[in-house]
Amino acid sequence: MSRKIPWGKILEVAGAGKDARDGSSQTVRLWVRISSDAPRGLVLAIKEALVAREASGIVDVRPIGATAPDDVAPDAVIVVCGGQVSAEAAVTRNAVLRGVPVALVAESAVEVPDVDLPEEAAHLLEVLACADALALVPRLGAWLVDATDKGLALAANFPFCRPAEVDSLVRRCAMENAAVGAVTLIPGSDMAVMTANQAKLALDIAAAYGRGLDLSRALELAGVVGAGFGYRALARAASRVVPGLDWVFKGAMGYAGTVATARALRVRFDFEDGSLRPHGEEVSRKAPPRHLELPKKAGEGIKPGPRHARAPRTTAPAYVVLCPDGSVGRGE
Repeated sequence: MSRKIPWGKILEVAGAGKDARDGSSQTVRLWVRISSDAPRGLVLAIKEALVAREASGIVDVRPIGATAPDDVAPDAVIVVCGGQVSAEAAVTRNAVLRGVPVALVAESAVEVPDVDLPEEAAHLLEVLACADALALVPRLGAWLVDATDKGLALAANFPFCRPAEVDSLVRRCAMENAAVGAVTLIPGSDMAVMTANQAKLALDIAAAYGRGLDLSRALELAGVVGAGFGYRALARAASRVVPGLDWVFKGAMGYAGTVATARALRVRFDFEDGSLRPHGEEVSRKAPPRHLELPKKAGEGIKPGPRHARAPRTTAPAYVVLCPDGSVGRGE
């Protein structure tokens, strides 16, 4: 007897694809306010990381005392602390009282200003104390995704926000599928529900990587459905070996299968973006500390060499760059 085609779930997945596309194309506005004497390494890392890939990403960078546009409120404010303590506190307080989340960035927590805020608004303020500019970027991405409701738009515009957003999507979907597998009221219904959830997750991950709805999405969804049948067969085989614990195996397979499917999609998209080498090795997202060193003066630190050695070349100004894979490196 043939099974009824779950048209409801198919339409649900189609709607999820539209929602993912709409979410990733939302306009996201970020303000960066830089104080005088702010650490140069942190400033460069933030400015280079916040280069939007889409027109929907709007980043406004100004000195801490500059007049801000009053037309539209930002989704988040980043204050790089330095020597203007009172101005930093004023900007922070004004933004928080408007309901805008604010991150105070400094090399240590003692360098951030004390901001007098109502208790009910304190959750909108975050202190990101980090002396290493390379370590700051992923922490900033995680905060932006957590503090705003525009995770997909942030991920599509700023690659350094993708790990946090995709991790959140995978975790939520995996927990839901684990619950569906463990508690199934109608026999066989778990397959349709879990497969639909994984299909929606695949569309969300694609949107987080800035991918549109095209033929390749259909191929990915077909792969997700095929993988779902495979996971279900494994769960059934395991439950036959240990009777009475089928709910355990179904729940575990629902969670593990979702994580594995998401991992395969991330590997594919990272490879397309250049984040993975051809043999599958992930490119390091870390860079040596020297990538953020300030440029030296001409001839500084050069040891004397042989008489006929080539004349030393003047060091060009170095700056921090965000690579296509989301890593931070050095440009010259």
